[in-house]
Amino acid sequence: MDSAIETKFMLLMAGINTREQQKAALSLATTLRLRGIMSVFAIPQGSVFTKIFTERGYEVVSTSGFPQSKGLISKIARALKMQSCVQEATRILKVKGINAVLSFGGFSAYPFLEAASKINGIKIMLFEGNFAISKCGEDFMKKADRIYFPFEAMQENIDYEFYKKSFIVGIPVDREILKAEPAEILTKKRKLLILTCKKETRDMNAMVRELISKYPEITRDFYIIQETGDREIAAVQRYYETHKIESTCEMFFDNRGSYCKVADIILARPNSDIIAELIALKKPAIYLPLPKNKDYFQKQNAVFMAKKSMGYIVEDAKSVNAAVRIRKLYSYLNSYLKNEDNMKRNMAELDFENSANRMADDIEKILKSGKK
Repeated sequence: MDSAIETKFMLLMAGINTREQQKAALSLATTLRLRGIMSVFAIPQGSVFTKIFTERGYEVVSTSGFPQSKGLISKIARALKMQSCVQEATRILKVKGINAVLSFGGFSAYPFLEAASKINGIKIMLFEGNFAISKCGEDFMKKADRIYFPFEAMQENIDYEFYKKSFIVGIPVDREILKAEPAEILTKKRKLLILTCKKETRDMNAMVRELISKYPEITRDFYIIQETGDREIAAVQRYYETHKIESTCEMFFDNRGSYCKVADIILARPNSDIIAELIALKKPAIYLPLPKNKDYFQKQNAVFMAKKSMGYIVEDAKSVNAAVRIRKLYSYLNSYLKNEDNMKRNMAELDFENSANRMADDIEKILKSGKK
């Protein structure tokens, strides 16, 4: 951490339970640090995110976990555990001299939000990174001093009491993604970038193979760039080599921004970090959400992106049969050029590349004024 920067305020970030939440939090913390607002991360014991934050020079406090409220037994266990977790959170907030708590929506934020609500002078802030509001966000809206939403449309379905406390900021994006140089791909073909997430990579890879099998001309028109999981990488590479398909396939890209910038269109799961990056880079995409029972937020994100003409949606296998999914995917790959300019204009209007600065400006203003 840069010791030359004077510390003006201390902000505790909590509720960081997913990779998407971690990336947004780190991007925001980097921006805040330059303003003298130092971030402390409350991370559940054993989380892989502890190493990520400490390597970037941030302080991490390990917290006790507690059951999520699923089922009667879990609710009882959670209620019993909550009291001790709130006591632990209260001690941390006081010892660290925390001025505000910012939740990213994960269940691990509950004790800190509850503790902050009982300590005079500590501001409560909620950040929602998806189009649907998290359970944590719903439970603490009344106690919050500020609610950050990524999209203006989210203000339409909340009470006026909460509308007054809300602020549209977008989703903070890693500066390295934005500054990345386009990858060098020597081809005259259009470039299709396929981004799979850790959830259900096999389903997505199978869909791509089925698409190529039914419409082999896809490989004539597109050069394929694919990022896939460690369990699938060998099979995917072997498939492309066997069928002599021009491609670049890796397990994890060093900087996804390099490949996003060079891509003409992208096939991806609609996780909040993916959506944020593609909006910031103004890249059209076809989104393949998981079923709601596997990821509630993906479907909400994809529907919103399609409705606002910033991408396309191909529904999950439980909603639409396989043949229809493949036809829709093929159709979008062949027709997106007609709508590309319009989609890029719509994404540009959201100005996601400045989301971290916009959010940091408001946080700084609140902390300095002591007002909502």
